[in-house]
Amino acid sequence: MRINPIPRCHRYAAVGWAAASLLWAFAACSPARAADPTQASDSPRGQLSIGYSLLYQEAAGIPKLNWLLMFKKKNAEMSEMTDDLVSYYKRLAGHMERLSKEYPGMRIDTDAMSQIEGESRKAIGKDLAKDLAPIVGKTGKDVEREALLNFYDALNEQRHLVGVMQDKETVPGLKTFLQQTHTQLDDWYEKIGALLNRRYFLH
Repeated sequence: MRINPIPRCHRYAAVGWAAASLLWAFAACSPARAADPTQASDSPRGQLSIGYSLLYQEAAGIPKLNWLLMFKKKNAEMSEMTDDLVSYYKRLAGHMERLSKEYPGMRIDTDAMSQIEGESRKAIGKDLAKDLAPIVGKTGKDVEREALLNFYDALNEQRHLVGVMQDKETVPGLKTFLQQTHTQLDDWYEKIGALLNRRYFLH
């Protein structure tokens, strides 16, 4: 499903890894592992590790938005949807942590971007945090729409990332994980898109 009518502010399109704005600022950091030549950034496994790390950082970081959203008065449908989505990301992060211990070739602690890109996303995150701040930020439909758009953009980026990764993954267990995750992210993308169209956009 694609969101129709109202064109979005360039801010949303520019975020790229959407929630990677504020979400990157809160992303969990994992302890570094010893260097592994098979994990060189230009190797197939190294590229997959960058993808896994990006996905894990998002999955571990998104639930940390809850402290911002919980203070806002939200529509009941939006509240239930975001609570369920946050719970999904918590499960996804936990699943990835377990898989990374089971499959040594799966890394979730790789540097997924350059330092300057990481700092830029943190700066974007600070701006978004102001809008979602519990007391002085936006309220009502404004904050609900902004939060949902960030979730929607993040899901769109994640489902495409996982779609690319599943074609490149050669380890059967990890390939199955990616296929299942791709289906789950597609489902969530459709759900959030439907809610945005139904409640937050004019027709």
